[in-house]
Amino acid sequence: MVSDRLDRARSPWVSLGESMSLSERFRSRRAILTGMSGAIAGLVAVACGGETAPAAPAPKAEPTKAPAAAAPTAAPAAAAPTVAPTAAAQSGGAKTLPAASISWETFRGGDGKWPELMIKTFTEKNPNIKVEYRPIALEGGNQQSAYPKMLAAAQAGTLGDLHAWDPSHWQMYQAAKRKVIVPVDDLIARDKYDLGQFYKPFIDYQKWQGKTWGLPSWGWTGQDGFLYNTQILEAAGATMPDPKSPDWTMAKLYEIAVKVGKYMEKSQGFGLWTTLPSSPGTTALTRAFNSDKFSEDGKKAILTEAGAKEGMRWMYDLANKEKVVAHPGNMPKDITADQMFVNGQIGISHQGSLGVFNINKLNKDGSLKFKSILFPKRKDGKRPSELRGGTWNINAASKATDQTWEFLKHIVSKDGALTFNTMSGNQANVRPDIMKDDYFKDPKFQLYLENFESAMVHIIPANLRGLELDPVFGEKGNPWYVGQVGFEDGLKSWNDELQRILDLPEM
Repeated sequence: MVSDRLDRARSPWVSLGESMSLSERFRSRRAILTGMSGAIAGLVAVACGGETAPAAPAPKAEPTKAPAAAAPTAAPAAAAPTVAPTAAAQSGGAKTLPAASISWETFRGGDGKWPELMIKTFTEKNPNIKVEYRPIALEGGNQQSAYPKMLAAAQAGTLGDLHAWDPSHWQMYQAAKRKVIVPVDDLIARDKYDLGQFYKPFIDYQKWQGKTWGLPSWGWTGQDGFLYNTQILEAAGATMPDPKSPDWTMAKLYEIAVKVGKYMEKSQGFGLWTTLPSSPGTTALTRAFNSDKFSEDGKKAILTEAGAKEGMRWMYDLANKEKVVAHPGNMPKDITADQMFVNGQIGISHQGSLGVFNINKLNKDGSLKFKSILFPKRKDGKRPSELRGGTWNINAASKATDQTWEFLKHIVSKDGALTFNTMSGNQANVRPDIMKDDYFKDPKFQLYLENFESAMVHIIPANLRGLELDPVFGEKGNPWYVGQVGFEDGLKSWNDELQRILDLPEM
């Protein structure tokens, strides 16, 4: 986005941290994994000695360049995983807190104007707390490049007091396991902080192993619907049913995609584009058929089991039997799927709420007439989705936990969350109370709000090897998707490779 940002460059399904083509992203993930291994290894050495953070920095990690040293208040200290609140914090709120300097280290600041506003409005209320904004530079706009730097900084004892380790990109779990970040349950309870101000799934996303590790930053409900060109569907003689009607089924979507695809053949266009074979795209499709890609315990790959396999057959046949799907094997290399949709070269595009903003940004003259529709409901009444979201976390080594917590509450407030959207280019749909703002008034976006209270979260791999699993969806999924391998053999090979990684020891 940053997080899933609105200005996607070439990504088919997300923006910043995943702002490359799928094949580029999979190759980049491999490179990032190599760089992270050195930083993680060093961090393990200093983190496995007990419940406290290191009292002295470990040797500097070489694979990545650590950020500049923090202010003295951000230096490491022997801190328990949950820090006891000060008497001042217990008794009177933010202005009774002792004076402190804290550092906010993030790659989510956009052009810097949103962090500047957040610091200004916070220090007006809390003049005794100084906040230093320390932006983290990204390599090629790739969010994954930030985490090795953050791990190296944690190892060296220079990581700031507040930062982001996103669960969608598998980072929060490692940061918690390595004791880089501290749970905030005690702080929530002490302040009687109302978690109900957020959509519940985004709070659920902050939790792991019975603890709450932060508060929501960016977030949306993933690839849980479709955008469609109303003029193309009309010309093709196809009509989308009422999404609440029993007529809206995956079989009906198949029929419409074929009808539109056959019409689009005349102009060398396509009926449908999807986010497959990416991991989120595969999740959405398998969930549409009442299954998933992994078992609930995160230990087994289940693409070849009944429900998931039915969904994969649905997709494979549309792409290779009906030949109505735009995919990496038949799309031009110099144009994005979003631009093709705006140009009228694709009739139906698999998109979530973020896609509405991305398409509107490209559709500057309004020539594209389009609408949105959610996936058909599953047997359990839910609409398929896979929540995508981030988190703001407090450094376990911070000497100013109370002050950092107060600032954290400030940036996730109604005003903070709204301006995080409008000023920094992030998609932060995490609070119901911001949805009446004009920024979100587009009916095509509003339709997606149905999913925000009931979005389905991701399944966490039991061995925490999400970064190793994600590239498999391109490496094994692309040949299958474009028909270079048969349905059965290709799906088995894909599933087997996922299982091989799931069988590895926990990271």
